[in-house]
Amino acid sequence: QGQQGQQGQQGQQGQYGPQGGQQRMQQGGAPQQFPQQQPYGMPPQQQQQQQQEELAATERQRAELAASLAGLLQESKFEEAFSKVLSLSDLKLVTWLCKSVDARYVLKKEPRLLSPPVVLSLVQQLGFDLTRDAELKVTWLRDAIMLLDHRDAIVGAHVPGIIKQLQINLSALERNPDAYPIVQTNDFHLLLLVIKSIAE
Repeated sequence: QGQQGQQGQQGQQGQYGPQGGQQRMQQGGAPQQFPQQQPYGMPPQQQQQQQQEELAATERQRAELAASLAGLLQESKFEEAFSKVLSLSDLKLVTWLCKSVDARYVLKKEPRLLSPPVVLSLVQQLGFDLTRDAELKVTWLRDAIMLLDHRDAIVGAHVPGIIKQLQINLSALERNPDAYPIVQTNDFHLLLLVIKSIAE
């Protein structure tokens, strides 16, 4: 019986209580709490230092990117600027870029400043989340969609799917006009008409 008791105690080792500390149940007594050990790997100070270095590196990258984009915009290299931002698939960054330039100038100037693939990617990413910066995104989408051509050899095959998803996202806003007053604006209604003409 003594040997079975020892085996029973050993079988309980390795369990974790609600506080995350390792506990061993003793017969007829309260759980015995063992000192909590640090996880295997680098020491806490080294982990904190690494996190600070990664954060600093991220801030440097953002600053470098912002400076690079500002230079491209100053040189009117809109295709390169939008291509760089869209390739990162960062909607916040895309929104920032759209705030930095005039939609009508970029999208309506002749000859075209943005290629069809860039315009298509812009529509896709701006239309992904319309719950924030809705007014800005609707303005850009209204003019950008007019440039899409389903007969285009490069992007034509992708246009219907992106337009369909955009219609779904816009319909979600329409169902809640109190939260999204953008749906009552002329720009929004014009956007719906443009989408409808393309979808047909």
